[in-house]
Amino acid sequence: MNKGLISIGSNKDKELNLGICQNLLKMEFEDITFSKTSITEPYGTVYKDDFLNQLIFIYTEKDKDCIISVLKALEQKMGRLVTDKTDGKVIIDIDLIIWNDQILKPEDMKREYIRDLLPDLLTKIEDKPSTTTHF
Repeated sequence: MNKGLISIGSNKDKELNLGICQNLLKMEFEDITFSKTSITEPYGTVYKDDFLNQLIFIYTEKDKDCIISVLKALEQKMGRLVTDKTDGKVIIDIDLIIWNDQILKPEDMKREYIRDLLPDLLTKIEDKPSTTTHF
């Protein structure tokens, strides 16, 4: 069984888009746990609106490449365009941060919202009777 840490974020219609994303992810993954959400200030010079972020933990039989393809397909399904980031708009951003014991996005692990949300997520995972291991 594989395990993955996913981050999602939006800065346009944040609550609506995170809710849609959560429902789409629930349809893809049977064993899924969501952290609480966190609002973060925009970063860089392009982004002007606050972000709403969340972490997700999954257990899955699917392989890493399949998961990444699923996540990118969900972004597109929700209307994300290649040009959105240059316009400062993020309808939804879905990233696989950790796969099993491999950190795929070390720079993302330094982001404040990940450090803030990870303890909440780990507590929820430990409280689930069906899960016994985490990162």
